[in-house]
Amino acid sequence: MSVRYFTGGEALDAEEPVQYLDPPEDALLAGNARVRRIVFRPLSKSPLVALYLHWSGGASLTELDTRVAAGTTTEEDFHDAVAGQTLVRRCRGCGTRFSILYAVEFPGFSRDRARRLQEHGHITHCPACGTGWTAYVLEIIRRLDG
Repeated sequence: MSVRYFTGGEALDAEEPVQYLDPPEDALLAGNARVRRIVFRPLSKSPLVALYLHWSGGASLTELDTRVAAGTTTEEDFHDAVAGQTLVRRCRGCGTRFSILYAVEFPGFSRDRARRLQEHGHITHCPACGTGWTAYVLEIIRRLDG
């Protein structure tokens, strides 16, 4: 499986449509210091898919960008990353809607997905009212209400 990694702020240019790509949310995530975008084709005849790699720790993604450009990355560079997609979520406590980055499966991380999710820092409560969330929310992109 071939994966294209986009450095921080790099324009996502694809020669064909990309599934799971929400342009307004993508524009907000492009410059996020904890997020890098990837595009890949899960199967040879399937459409391209966009996912977002999220690091909750203090990884220097600008250093990772340099290693990606030089072709010198290793599996260790992505050890703490969790893959996510954008989604709109409504808090069951207060009803506020948020655009979020939500953890999803990525074939390249399937071998140790449970460890990645367990060790990753998630947003466990609604930032508007404090109600607990059960989903794996990686990042609040923006508040959509109020």
